[in-house]
Amino acid sequence: MTKFVYMKLLGLVLIVLGFSYCLTTFSNFFTYVYGDIGIADANIYIMGVGLLFPLYLFSFGIYFYFYTDREPEKINPFILISNIVLLVVGILKLFISTGIMQFIHISFAYVLMLCGLLLIYGVFKYKYWGELWKEKIYLV
Repeated sequence: MTKFVYMKLLGLVLIVLGFSYCLTTFSNFFTYVYGDIGIADANIYIMGVGLLFPLYLFSFGIYFYFYTDREPEKINPFILISNIVLLVVGILKLFISTGIMQFIHISFAYVLMLCGLLLIYGVFKYKYWGELWKEKIYLV
């Protein structure tokens, strides 16, 4: 029971955080597009790609909430890989503040790292790594 509550609450947290960061980053992007703020050496196309990170967090939260417990041999390796990607993007955002990451707030990096670590913890604590990986671990 704890497994389902932890994972479902974490999915809801991902949805809420992803949606809130989507609103703030798109707001910052459109204030730049409409000329309210000016940024030196800004390429609007590259920065538009940076808007996909909060959108990915939101869509991954929806996917994670609804499909975590279904078909573990297919879904769970994707969830683990996505968690690692979230963690890596969070670390990259701490060190890169130009180009793709220009409109994303620095707090988003901490949120990505925290969510990535919580998700990785949940995957390994509650054994969400799929049937294929279970066999490899138990054979050792």
